[in-house]
Amino acid sequence: MRRTPALFFAASRCARIHTSRRLYSEPIVRITNGTFYRQHPASRPAPGQDAPPNPPLFPGLTLSLPSSSTPNQHWAILSPSSDIRTAFLQILRGQLLCFPPTARSFPYLLTPDITEKKPQLRFPERAIEYVGFDVERKAFGGAYLSARYESLKEDTDFIVRRYLTGIVTMNPGEEELKAKSVDEEAMRKVMKDLELERFIDKPVSMLSNGQSRRARIAKALLSQPELLCLDAPFIGLDPIVTKHISRVLHRLAEANAPRIVLSLRPQDTIPEWVTHVVYAGEDGKVDALGPKEEVFQHLKQRYEQAETCSADGMLNSKLMEIREVGRHLSERGDFDGSSNASSNTPGLSRDGYNNIDTSERPIGKPIVEMQGVRIAYGGNSVLGEWQQDVNGSKKDGLYWNVHRGQRWGIFGANGSGKTTLISLVTSDHPQTYSAPVKLFQRSRLPDPGVPGITIFEIQARMGHASPEVHALFPKRLTIRKTLESAWSDTPITKPRIDEDATKRVEACLQWFESELNPVLRDKQPTNGNLDWASHTLFGEVSFSAQRVLLFLRATIRNPDIVILDEAFSGMDDLVRDKCLLFLSRGQSMELQYSNTGPRPVESETTKRGEIVVPGLQERQALLCVSHSKQEVPGCIREWVCLPEPGTGPPRFGTFDGPVELDGKRWGEIWNRA
Repeated sequence: MRRTPALFFAASRCARIHTSRRLYSEPIVRITNGTFYRQHPASRPAPGQDAPPNPPLFPGLTLSLPSSSTPNQHWAILSPSSDIRTAFLQILRGQLLCFPPTARSFPYLLTPDITEKKPQLRFPERAIEYVGFDVERKAFGGAYLSARYESLKEDTDFIVRRYLTGIVTMNPGEEELKAKSVDEEAMRKVMKDLELERFIDKPVSMLSNGQSRRARIAKALLSQPELLCLDAPFIGLDPIVTKHISRVLHRLAEANAPRIVLSLRPQDTIPEWVTHVVYAGEDGKVDALGPKEEVFQHLKQRYEQAETCSADGMLNSKLMEIREVGRHLSERGDFDGSSNASSNTPGLSRDGYNNIDTSERPIGKPIVEMQGVRIAYGGNSVLGEWQQDVNGSKKDGLYWNVHRGQRWGIFGANGSGKTTLISLVTSDHPQTYSAPVKLFQRSRLPDPGVPGITIFEIQARMGHASPEVHALFPKRLTIRKTLESAWSDTPITKPRIDEDATKRVEACLQWFESELNPVLRDKQPTNGNLDWASHTLFGEVSFSAQRVLLFLRATIRNPDIVILDEAFSGMDDLVRDKCLLFLSRGQSMELQYSNTGPRPVESETTKRGEIVVPGLQERQALLCVSHSKQEVPGCIREWVCLPEPGTGPPRFGTFDGPVELDGKRWGEIWNRA
């Protein structure tokens, strides 16, 4: 089977190292000219069913991960596709079908170090742990959004200590307790390294998104694997925690306790301690692998070629991918992007906003009013434990209003209370009843002559997408019913669909067919036939596509307030950019990739006068929570950064343009005054 030139250079260099230095032990994973498939390539679909795409993955892959070496090797898989990154980590664990079957082996697991000293780790699925962050929160406990905020816990709401040991049954027997016992010293060390000590007796359902990620890593470490595969470990972590976790992982990797392979997005900061990189494109082919510097040099050359080839103003999908990856690496300084195109400053953000926004958006009536909010569980305060300057005087608690027409960014470190704040806005938090909070100028409890606002009224006027919504969303709904559920009280009740709603659903399905239809080949639309959306289930599409569906569900009705809490995390880069533009402009604009980068242009739908979904309207408000500047919509103008506990009041500010076009705006949020 033929290999790409890039793969030849990497494989040949690895061979030179093996023959010249002889400082390697048996590989923990060895792949020699292997090709991988999700299903058997000879399999056929059932009668009447479409065959899911089953392209060969990583064709002709040759890779050797040493169990130890001098100097140490630390590997990462870099790809713009979340599916490809995950698939690569899966093949390291012995998953996916390998052709020929003998092309993949695990020599180190057959050595006396394992067979005699750790016989339970002779099998790849035990010796090689995988921690992915598309795991449902239901595995952590909690059957509904309010569960994590309630003070009364069920017997099944197990605490972090029990989660880490794996003892999560109601009445564990002596054999289970003995089999799953964990050395206390090892437990304390892992908890300290991952800054989880103060959560040890906290129900796991009450952990924040970032805290739950650290808990998953901790649980994997306590099983003492030989190799730990971490799938996008820095998604959802603030910059400070990201650096800390990276240092911890470096220390573990240096001691081979365990060896670590990371999967990274192009926009992620690649840790300095990573020495070797595999770059795989969205097509599932490895373009380069080997020492980090050589792979970056290869990508730099491809990047410059892509910009040279784009002189006519248009790029094909592969050149577009390489250009986007190169732009991320160049911006971070991983290589010097010296081409002329790199220095061009785009006039518009990817969602169609000028660098300096001089437009005036009318500010309407308040949708959210918080007048001195403080949320605590017993003596543990999670939000509002500060004195805030309000019109020149110091007042206790959080004072914050959101008006129609405003576009707010909500930022802060993990555990600073962002998700709690959002839960007050959505009324999922039980303390919304007693806290000084008004939604749509009404309290949850009735005032004299004014009835309280019901949860159904609130939900009918809000659109909400978040990891928590994703975790609890029913996976058996079809794609069409997922979007239609925006018009129902709950995802599983019958929606109130009229002609306008049907048009909106079908417009979204057509606009995002390339991202949502799992059997679409070569990214060619099906000419308006939307039958696929009625027989494809939510749980059958990729993680990125699920995120797109929940984003569309939150925005499709143009509700009074749209809440996007880490809604773009886990989306592939180009898909995220398309969603950001759709959020602000609807069907009126589309992204065109040219030699100056992606730019929004008038869509054919606009020219035909067929716009059904228009994007954000002046009457709407927007709240966006994110730890990544690439995921912040260009329309965000107001922002609040919540403080870490005990560090003072929140900081407020405004942007004069999109965060994307000026790094100083992003730095303003995170630089402490």
